[in-house]
Amino acid sequence: MDFLVRKVTGISGPIKNGVPSDAFIESITDTGTTITSSSVGPEAPVYQLGLQVTPIGGAGTPYQVTVKAAIPRLYIPMVLPGARIGVMVDPLKPTSVSPDFNRISPASAGGGMPGAGGVSMSPAGPGGFSMNFDPSGQPSMGDVSALAGGVRSGSVNTIKGSADQLLATGTHGTATITTAMPLGKTVRDVNPAADPSRLNDPVWLFTLEVSLAGEAPFPAVFGHRVPLAKLGAVAPGVKLAVAVNEANKNQEVAIDWEKSPIA
Repeated sequence: MDFLVRKVTGISGPIKNGVPSDAFIESITDTGTTITSSSVGPEAPVYQLGLQVTPIGGAGTPYQVTVKAAIPRLYIPMVLPGARIGVMVDPLKPTSVSPDFNRISPASAGGGMPGAGGVSMSPAGPGGFSMNFDPSGQPSMGDVSALAGGVRSGSVNTIKGSADQLLATGTHGTATITTAMPLGKTVRDVNPAADPSRLNDPVWLFTLEVSLAGEAPFPAVFGHRVPLAKLGAVAPGVKLAVAVNEANKNQEVAIDWEKSPIA
């Protein structure tokens, strides 16, 4: 990849004298940037990846690093939290890591049942899905990965009804992001007849812990557009303003981007 492109975008370059190891993908953030080059192909999206890296040789405690990488479009469906990926590690500076997408293994689709106090979400009609949350409200990464694959294939509903309508008629509250990942789709792909000003907004998969007045917090999972101007604000722990259809509160949630994130 061209040196100037790497310098401008902050993408990890080749590691001189790098040693192969592997890592788990812990988090993914879409930077809203794409690049075209001979090494990654046309319009490859640039993601920020949170990795848990296995030390060289496998000895020692795994450690976290954050890198930016351009993802060849062939590999986008596999780049999910929980996936194992090959990396090259600088033996003199182990936090200097570059991903090798030729060595990526999909995340496990198994998730298991939640422990005591967890929540098991059942499919809500055709196009619905199941999801397990642990007692702290964290979703099963295997379930999240399987759901993301279902959304991409079209077997799972991405957006139920109109977010604008739900914001007008639903019960308003707040929510905290527990996971968020890009799906490699835009509003144009999901609904070409949408507001033209939104057609290029990416669609992400969210899991949230939602709080409504007078109710105990509950988990929700759904696909939703992210305005390009808000991409930098999307991360676990961020608080959002939302509206909920209480008849299907675990899967029908609209984010009020004008009021989000909440300080």
